[in-house]
Amino acid sequence: MAVDLSDYTESLKREINPPGVDLFSSMTPAELTAYMSDAFWEATLDGFISTWTCDEDGLVTPLSTGGPEFSRAGISLVILYAGIRMLRNKILNTNTQFSAKAGPVEFQQQNSATMLVEMLKQLSATKTRLLTQIVNEDAFDISIDAYSTRSFFGLSYFGGPELTGGY
Repeated sequence: MAVDLSDYTESLKREINPPGVDLFSSMTPAELTAYMSDAFWEATLDGFISTWTCDEDGLVTPLSTGGPEFSRAGISLVILYAGIRMLRNKILNTNTQFSAKAGPVEFQQQNSATMLVEMLKQLSATKTRLLTQIVNEDAFDISIDAYSTRSFFGLSYFGGPELTGGY
């Protein structure tokens, strides 16, 4: 069954906007869907998505007939990637200082991109953490409890080559 990314534009807006602010108010739902479609393919290039395809209208379908439906976790990953893309573009287009003077009248405006940069750093750190987790997926089991996240190397229980000096 197909999943339509355009159904998740409100989730994308929540990802990229602080509470009570709409940084991208002029964007149409079609433009937001296009960002998610592009993000789908970026996540595919990073190795997260392999059994689905996405058309230019944001319709995600399995590559094989009867394949699994695109999960909500997959949609959240696409939203994360779209948020990174959108904030990166916003930072590129942010003027940090504007000054105008006409005779004795002077106007200055300074906008800091610091908050957007910090948001982008946090999203990028999440992306890096996910990439690291997927790369180590075969070697590690992840355990999450009320206090922390811990990784256990499976071969440590069986005396694998990493513990015995390699091959």
